[in-house]
Amino acid sequence: MPRVRRRDLSGKRLFGYKAWRAKTKHRRDILDALTRDILKRQPDHIAVTGDLVNLGLPEEFVLASEWLRLLGPPEAGYGHPG
Repeated sequence: MPRVRRRDLSGKRLFGYKAWRAKTKHRRDILDALTRDILKRQPDHIAVTGDLVNLGLPEEFVLASEWLRLLGPPEAGYGHPG
């Protein structure tokens, strides 16, 4: 999660942020270890399911996109429309 500014928490984002802070145990070092393990196994396909962002902030989409690029180019199959 990028740094969240007070002005980013308008509307229902405030409730989403509070819920995320209350129960989230996500750690980047664990994501990095999982990513290394996935890439080491050289799978034919990778299915990414679920939410990749929490609040829909622009910075979250940048971070999610950077992580997806670590898994491989879109042309390799995940989410590529053609």
